[in-house]
Amino acid sequence: MKIVIVGGGISGLACYLFLHKYLPPAIPNPAELEIVILESHAATKRTNRSISATTEAAGQVINTVGAAIGLAPNGLSVLRDLDETIFAEVANSGYPVSHFHLANARGWSLAHLPATNQSEPELHTVLISRQRLWDCLRSHVPDRAIVDRKVVSGVTYTRDRRPAVQFADATPDLDADLIIGADGAKSVVKRAVTGDGKIDQQPAVFDGLTGVGGFIPSSYLPEDEPQGRMTVTFGAHGFFGYGASTVAPQSNHFAECTAPKGSEAVWWSTYETADVPDTRHFNKDDILRQLKERHAGWHDLTIRKIVDEAVIDSIYPTWVTPELPTWYTHGLVLVGDAAHAMQPSSGQGATQGLEDAQVLSMLLTHYLERHFSQSAARAGRQVPGTVSEAVGQASKKYFEMRKPRVKRIVDRAKQMGDTKRKKGFLEEWLTYFILWIIGKLPVDSFTLQVFKDLPVNDVKKLIESEKAPTSIL
Repeated sequence: MKIVIVGGGISGLACYLFLHKYLPPAIPNPAELEIVILESHAATKRTNRSISATTEAAGQVINTVGAAIGLAPNGLSVLRDLDETIFAEVANSGYPVSHFHLANARGWSLAHLPATNQSEPELHTVLISRQRLWDCLRSHVPDRAIVDRKVVSGVTYTRDRRPAVQFADATPDLDADLIIGADGAKSVVKRAVTGDGKIDQQPAVFDGLTGVGGFIPSSYLPEDEPQGRMTVTFGAHGFFGYGASTVAPQSNHFAECTAPKGSEAVWWSTYETADVPDTRHFNKDDILRQLKERHAGWHDLTIRKIVDEAVIDSIYPTWVTPELPTWYTHGLVLVGDAAHAMQPSSGQGATQGLEDAQVLSMLLTHYLERHFSQSAARAGRQVPGTVSEAVGQASKKYFEMRKPRVKRIVDRAKQMGDTKRKKGFLEEWLTYFILWIIGKLPVDSFTLQVFKDLPVNDVKKLIESEKAPTSIL
């Protein structure tokens, strides 16, 4: 069986690892399983995973591509299911967050919201650089499985209806039993899933929010800051967040407790823009000027210090995927941002990509096992076409199981994202009041439910219910 994964980001690497974990026992000859990742950029393993090239002693703001993400407890649970070693590497490479401190530009504390799943064992949200998370996953994928610097230009079908990827450099088409589109919000594979493959019928949409940020020495953070805190501050003209992104050496916390901060921290500022910014050609001095104007007069001394010494290297417009009518078609399926790029306010972007990878891999394994067991019952004769049917069954069930959960998260993220837009006087104060009220509630039931209700449990129930003996005619 051959599977092609288009995109070697977090979702693509997770798909590869989960497929290799689950699929071999489901296939009569595991040696025939071939999974290849096609990545348009360099995808070389890094032996040195340090983010900063600038020492803390230099007292300068550190910048890097990709900034940081909050890996939620449900995402960490997925990694623990995948592999205990990978889970430990990821968890201990980031900073465990026990609570979010919500404040406003005037310096008022509005709320402290829990960032754990409040279960046994308790898992914290882990603030980690996107690069570090990618490095941890990439280190477990063999080099032979990745073809990097390979640009996929489209998807087509062979004469016998096998899906095949097309390449920009005129390399012959590569066909497979299944092509997984893990190629981001501007997915090439999505064009073939939702349309004719030529024009993107459901293009990603710029949602009007842009971010800037970078990594800084943790000495910028308040000396008396409690362990486990991440601070997010709202104002009339945008949003600012900061927190530690590493832990002190030998502080192996496994996301189950707080830990002393390490040498690195992260900051980010989100603001509203009318037009899509050009991420390759922009005036860095002008963006820096806007940053300083936006946060002028904010009371938090840490924000003032970061803004005063910031260096802008990159900007990050927020692209979201519109609600797609489907995530799959014959031999093609979408995962991660290709299926549901969402606002960063969700705190679930990377985590939902990990959930996709696990659910899809489990379902594919289940339906292939059914296919091959039925084939074996027919005196070892493989039933024509049923590998394709098993792929189709798995893809359909994957979409049906994943879409409702993702939609709830996307809708909630949009509500939270609106708090980062420009606000008039009344809107500003209403935002503060709502956040203050949220902080007074016993628990954020929506977030806690997302943390606790793991899709893997639903998949296990489905598999168990479909294990009833099947009559072979």
